[in-house]
Order: sequence, then C-alpha cells, then structure tokens
Amino acid sequence: MQQIIEVTARPVLAVTLAFASATAIAQSNEELVKRLDPTDFRTRVDTRLEHQETQEGGQRQILSPRLDYAISKTTQLRIELPLHRYYPGSTDQPVQSGTGDLSVRGAWRLMRSPGFALVAGVEGNFDTASEPMLGFGKHIVAPFAFAAFDVPSINSTIFPGIQHYEAVAGQADRLHVSYTQARLFILTRWPNRFYTGIENQFTVDWQRSSRVGFTIEAELGRFLDKHWAVWGRPGIALLGDKLPYIYNWNFEAGVRYLFD
Repeated sequence: MQQIIEVTARPVLAVTLAFASATAIAQSNEELVKRLDPTDFRTRVDTRLEHQETQEGGQRQILSPRLDYAISKTTQLRIELPLHRYYPGSTDQPVQSGTGDLSVRGAWRLMRSPGFALVAGVEGNFDTASEPMLGFGKHIVAPFAFAAFDVPSINSTIFPGIQHYEAVAGQADRLHVSYTQARLFILTRWPNRFYTGIENQFTVDWQRSSRVGFTIEAELGRFLDKHWAVWGRPGIALLGDKLPYIYNWNFEAGVRYLFD
C-alpha cells in the first residue's frame, strides 16, 4: 500500500512543483516588465539610436542619451540632449550634424491607487541646436499629463496622455511653435521577460492652420535581467504632410539600465 501511495504521489508532486514554478516565473516576468511603468518613478539611464526617413526625402540619425532621476517616489527629473546627423533631400544642401535641443522635464505623480495612476508635469525644450535643421530655434514650454490603467485580463497597461508645445522665446526669424499631441500607449507583458508596446500619436499643429499628423509605432523589448533591458521600435506616419516633426517612417533601437 505504501508503494502504491508513493507511486501515485510522485506525478502529483511533480505536477504541483511544475505549476508552482511556472506561476513563480510568470510573476517574475510580470514584476520585471512592470518596472517600465512610467508612473512608478525610478532612476534609470536610456540610450536610443533612431533612423528617420523625412518627408522631404532626407534622413536623420538621432542618438539620444536620457537620464530619469527619481527625486522621490512622487517626483522625477528628466534630462535629454540628442545628437543629430541630418542628410537633406537635395544635394545642394550640406549635411548637418551636432547637438539638438536640450530637454528638461519635471514630473509629479498626483494620484495612485490599485490599477490606476495619474502623472502631470512640464517639459522645457531649449534652443541649443548647433545647426538650424537640428532644432526648432525656439525655447518651448510643454505641459503634459498622462494616466495608467491596468487591464489584468490581457496582461496589459494602457497609458493615455496629452502634451502641448508652445514657443515662448527664441530666434525671431524662426517659425513659431504651437502644437498639441495626444498619445495612447499599450504595454503588454509576455513570458520569458518579453514585452510589446503599441503607441498611437495624434498631432494638431495650431501654427499651420490646424494641420494634423498621426504616427503609429510598435515596440518589442526584453529584460536581460533585473536592471538591463533592450528594445526595437519601428514606426510609420499615416497623416502629417509637411509637418517638420512627422517622419515618413523610422526605426529605433535602445538599451536601458534601471539602478534599483
């Protein structure tokens, strides 16, 4: 009888251990990807390299190092200074390379409850571009707000947000900047430390007769361990002819390190 019990118990124990192990792995994967939640402030460094095909037939390569510094659990400071290389669409214009516009952003988490969070803040873009085609030639103030909604049934979090860009100073001979962007980003967690993201971005340019633009980007990323993550992100424009910040298509690759 004891042998029968032992023979019967072994497969049950094996299945139980396998299920527990799979559950622990799933929880581990979910916790790793949740570290990307932009409403959960963490100190981290990102570096991404982006290639853009412009509407004028030219190309841009942009290397963007970024620091997100968590001052507290509810306050974050971001600093980013991109490096550009711009190839114009016509051969009679020179290639331009150098620094772009410096961006500094402060963000505050206003609310957090199970399954929901709300963040607001303001971003300043400063006229630091070393060449005319590498920046707007203006100092820009850009207030923003975004929220996070957990959807456990599909292992996803949805991030709707809005940001308005308005020039407040800068070079008098450069065109005024005034546009609004609404974004919807959907982050989905997958097994084996993978995640995917879809970002829809709708733009209204008030300076250019309320002309509209729309881009969609898809991201595939993976955590290598608790601190390191990598990703690739192609995008395409569906609307937005003759808007300077709307590309024809792009591809971005990046690496991220989270300190905690």
